[in-house]
Amino acid sequence: MNDRRFLTILNEVAGEMQTGLLEANPGRREAEAIQAWAEFLGSCVSRGVSVGDPRWRLLEVRRVAGRPRFALPEADRPAPPGAESDFGVGLALLMSMLTRGDPE
Repeated sequence: MNDRRFLTILNEVAGEMQTGLLEANPGRREAEAIQAWAEFLGSCVSRGVSVGDPRWRLLEVRRVAGRPRFALPEADRPAPPGAESDFGVGLALLMSMLTRGDPE
């Protein structure tokens, strides 16, 4: 799967979610946030995105036309050093929890 298809799937799934996955929601409880990310990841996987895809670690969230969207760093712009954000750490943790006991 190329980068464009990868991002298209992620942004489509995020856009279809009722929870506003990428929008700030200070009133949302932690359990609700984890549930939303689990649903997001499950939907992405059902559309062909691999849980182990290394591009997950490179994802950025940018504003495009006033809306948050997933993006990958441009090829000529390296990812900032130490860019392991809460988003990246949380997503990696969630992915590891969902794959426990998975024979693949």
